Amino acid sequence: MFIECRHILPTGSKCKSPALRGQFFCYFHNLSRRLQHSSKKHVKQSSFPSVEDSGGVKMALNKIFRDLDAGRIDPRRAGLFFYGLQIASKLALRPGENPLDTVREVCEAEDGTEILGPEKSTCEPPADCINCSRRGFCENFPLHKSKVEELEALLHAEQAAIESEAKQQSQAEVVEEKH
Repeated sequence: MFIECRHILPTGSKCKSPALRGQFFCYFHNLSRRLQHSSKKHVKQSSFPSVEDSGGVKMALNKIFRDLDAGRIDPRRAGLFFYGLQIASKLALRPGENPLDTVREVCEAEDGTEILGPEKSTCEPPADCINCSRRGFCENFPLHKSKVEELEALLHAEQAAIESEAKQQSQAEVVEEKH
């Protein structure tokens, strides 16, 4: 089991990567937030959204169009942004984005500075399936059933070998005591 990253993407869904131990976020979002906070201190921050998913790319496109129309951005610079967004849109493609994955509840960090998605633990099949009590009604279990059965067979064989070795050792001790 692992705790999922609590970063909310611009589309409203939550990053599902494993969070770092004792942290709210995965490696990528932990690093990007640290870089974002350090750049705020040194350089004037652009108000661009994160372009890590399709929603962020759409929001950034909208901002560039509005800034270009209002004359707040040079057309040449806008062209560079559009080129960067073209690359970002290819990287942000996620087939089958599910609207049911949208975050429906948020909470604040203890210091009140960040909005976080809800904390959620996720299993790591097939190893977590072995002792799982939800195995009978888990929708993902059939996908991992054969691997779970292989792991269980290995575990039983290993336990049998350990028990056999312990039995032989105790018999050897009994034989030594008789002599």
